[in-house]
Amino acid sequence: MSEKRVCSLPIHEWRKLGLEGAMLPVTICLEGDSMRPLIRRGRDPVTILPLNRPLQIGDIVLFQGGPDRYVVHRVYRLRDGWVQTLGDNCWNPDPWMPLEQVWGLVIRMQRFGRVWQLDGRLSRWWGRGWMFFHPVRKVYLRLRAIAARCYRKIFPRKPEGR
Repeated sequence: MSEKRVCSLPIHEWRKLGLEGAMLPVTICLEGDSMRPLIRRGRDPVTILPLNRPLQIGDIVLFQGGPDRYVVHRVYRLRDGWVQTLGDNCWNPDPWMPLEQVWGLVIRMQRFGRVWQLDGRLSRWWGRGWMFFHPVRKVYLRLRAIAARCYRKIFPRKPEGR
């Protein structure tokens, strides 16, 4: 018989335990769409470990984005103790932040019962390729938004009940 343990631990307490040397993985579902299409909101649980190695471009990390705000994005650039991140579904990179704001490393994701490793070389290369095409994706997303607005103007939704 398998037993599932559920523990409610605030993320800042998890961070404190990680700094003390306890390597506690945490598995959560993300609340936003900034990492789509890789990670879908509320459907693809990710497992995060406290940061235990130097960051590399393409790693997916958990960082503190403000008071009581935690974000999972991909490492976009690294420079002398500073890091810049970018969500896979975001138009612009996040502002530069000190490495101390990075709290954890996303090591795996689960989708449809299958586990995908996200801390390996292949995953980082895929992420680098995704970020390389960022300018093209940015233009594509803008054109798609313009097309959607035009479509809604030409074909407005009919009110329900008529």
